[in-house]
Amino acid sequence: MSRHERGLDGHGTDNGSWSAPRLFLSGFPADLPDRELVKFRVRLFAMLGEIIDHYRPGPFVLSAGYGTLPPRPGHEPSPWPAQEEPQPPSFSTVEPLYTFDQLVLPEETVSRLLDCVSLVEVAPLVFDTWNLRSIEPHPSTAVNFRGPPGTGKTMAAHAVAHRLGRRILSCRLSDLESKYHGEGPKNLAALFATAKEQNAVLFVDEAESLLSRRFAQPQQAAESAINSMRTELLMALDTFQGLVIFASNLPHSYDAAVESRLLHVDFALPDHAARRRIWQTHLPAELPVHEDVSPDDLADVGDVSGRDIKLAVILAAVGTARRREAAVTRETLLTALKEQRTPPPSSAVPDESGAELSELSDEGKESVAAQLRRRLADAKGDSDSDTDAPA
Repeated sequence: MSRHERGLDGHGTDNGSWSAPRLFLSGFPADLPDRELVKFRVRLFAMLGEIIDHYRPGPFVLSAGYGTLPPRPGHEPSPWPAQEEPQPPSFSTVEPLYTFDQLVLPEETVSRLLDCVSLVEVAPLVFDTWNLRSIEPHPSTAVNFRGPPGTGKTMAAHAVAHRLGRRILSCRLSDLESKYHGEGPKNLAALFATAKEQNAVLFVDEAESLLSRRFAQPQQAAESAINSMRTELLMALDTFQGLVIFASNLPHSYDAAVESRLLHVDFALPDHAARRRIWQTHLPAELPVHEDVSPDDLADVGDVSGRDIKLAVILAAVGTARRREAAVTRETLLTALKEQRTPPPSSAVPDESGAELSELSDEGKESVAAQLRRRLADAKGDSDSDTDAPA
């Protein structure tokens, strides 16, 4: 015990001498090692002794503890500031919005979707009656719909759920992420638990990041969080008994462990016959259309998705109603489709005459490249001259 712990009750100067006040420290949890407590006391009392010897304060009480602060005389207890608790996301299921009859897809894609449905429908026969559960205790079907945006992936997921007579639980990766470290995997586990409780088809949209390869050496907290969620996903897929549908817009390098558990269904932009059917289904009989509107002519415009066509019809109808015109015309539909497909303007590189690079011929582009190389060489030469010049 230090001299400051053994100190006298009083303090002050008596014949020029200084008596340090008694120091005390109590209330440590009983389950802490005695050796660590002794080390802590020695270090604390040594520092306090130096402060008292230097500043010679009046009597004071030093409290140590954890949790609610002890009350001071005449004051109410002062609790620690309330900590914000993470709120778990709420997941809810909905009735499917589309059926198989509404899908306009190539026959091979529809056949692949029906295979996915059959995997769920025959599961009782295959795994219970035929006892394949002995080799796969938790049979689950994980499917990845991959293809360009607007090609019907979300619509197909709803149609599959409708075919199975189940509700659908939809979410995105942003619904699972959290600013609290470690909450993402918990949210993912809660998502699968909700789908299991409600016997729903689980649909995870925009799943590129979740399905991609894990970071070998994560450098940031966000990368570690994504790795944890991917590990949780693997465990969830191994124990979930139901249908999980992922949707990804862009080709990615999927994590090998995840890809080995997925069945892929590819979605592509519609061909001429499919575009014609999509135009037909998106021009309802109640919509007033001009006699020059023909699904065959409209289908001649290629490189469009079903979503492009749907938005073009909506925009054309809204514009027609706003202008108080009698019917939607072919020109109105084509203009709306063109505006929907027009990419944003990109910055062009002009040459010395001001012409944009995108408008130049191959010879003109080579000339611009030669000019840039000359400028870089001149700049390098000037830099070398400045370096070699005497101070």
